[in-house]
Amino acid sequence: MRRMIPVVSIALAVLVAGCGTDSESPTDSPARATSAADPVTTIKEGMGRGLSGTVTMEASVKIGQAAMELTGKMDPAAKVLTVVTTAPEEMEARLIGDAAYIKAESLGSDKPWMKIDLTKLRPESPLRQSFDLQSQTGLVGGIVTAEKVGASSYKGTADLEKAVQAASDDGGMREGLESTAKLAKDPKAIPFEATVDAEGRVTSLSYTIATKSLGDLVTELRMSGFGEKVTATAPPAGETEDASADMYEFL
Repeated sequence: MRRMIPVVSIALAVLVAGCGTDSESPTDSPARATSAADPVTTIKEGMGRGLSGTVTMEASVKIGQAAMELTGKMDPAAKVLTVVTTAPEEMEARLIGDAAYIKAESLGSDKPWMKIDLTKLRPESPLRQSFDLQSQTGLVGGIVTAEKVGASSYKGTADLEKAVQAASDDGGMREGLESTAKLAKDPKAIPFEATVDAEGRVTSLSYTIATKSLGDLVTELRMSGFGEKVTATAPPAGETEDASADMYEFL
């Protein structure tokens, strides 16, 4: 179980690791807002626009010889999320309201699925924060420079310290960004590339963080399926085990 929690937390957090959304949704039409905005604003608003409804995300994270690959679909309004990872181990997670279901061999349970009531987790629990779709923030919140380099492509730099300031202080996201900033050789100049579609939504984001001792941390996100219906069903009761009181203490 101790090996599984980092996998789950990272997998869920990476779906929105590059994402920073404003509390207010853009009121202009996508085309008008994008054409009038500077590149930094275009990307920040484009990420918020892309995450304002249902979306599918594919992500890969590599550092040194280690890698994680995942696919996720989420509906923030309905509080529905599904995630599947293939590396470093196979894992599946589903969120339905405040009920999270996780399936992984490292659970060490007689039943394949564990059910976790998110309302029972500590407010500062990283796992709880990972499932809090609306409060996530990340690299986009720290973007300081950007330029348009193609019809729909941009590149620029982000400041991890500014991203920390922009992050929610609920749960573990801010702490996670602070830890990453400490690992980075130059946390104030993280290079990134992004693409924005005709509707003003970010469709891809990639960035590389050169670390002091672990090598390059390379993250690639691809967003699609905007507006498509996202559903999740609870696993059969006979295949599900409720998390124990001791487990909640650990989580």
